[in-house]
Amino acid sequence: MLPTPPEHVEGYAWVKSRMSTDAPAAALEFDEETWDAARVALHDKRYLDGGQTVQVTAAVHEESGTVVAFNELVLPSDPTAVSSQEDTLVLKEHRGHRLGMLVKCAGIRSWREVAPQSPKIITYNAEENRPMLDINEAIGFEPVTYEGAWKKVLV
Repeated sequence: MLPTPPEHVEGYAWVKSRMSTDAPAAALEFDEETWDAARVALHDKRYLDGGQTVQVTAAVHEESGTVVAFNELVLPSDPTAVSSQEDTLVLKEHRGHRLGMLVKCAGIRSWREVAPQSPKIITYNAEENRPMLDINEAIGFEPVTYEGAWKKVLV
């Protein structure tokens, strides 16, 4: 695996922060999260300290060198367990170029080398995020359950 340039870690942190504001979430509103290289390192450390394997696949805009999309895959400490596809996001200004499909497919293709004994990958999505659901369905994910989210604002 190639070392990650520091600017890409910061870029990943920025795109990760957009998950709290840019991912469709129906009428639910969330406070913007702050991510930086230190928080990414803590995030990764928590997974790794638990014996888990994490892979982040990112798309980098060639002209600017900035991270514009990412996808995360996680394998629990048991190498024969089901893998989990965690966050995937494409920055709003870079949507419409199939980057979500590309980072997901690139991650999944290389995942077999990372987690050869994992039998499958699960993921989750908000029903309101039809573009990402379309991608998931196009690459073979099938719905197995539904859940709801509720929020109470205390004033």
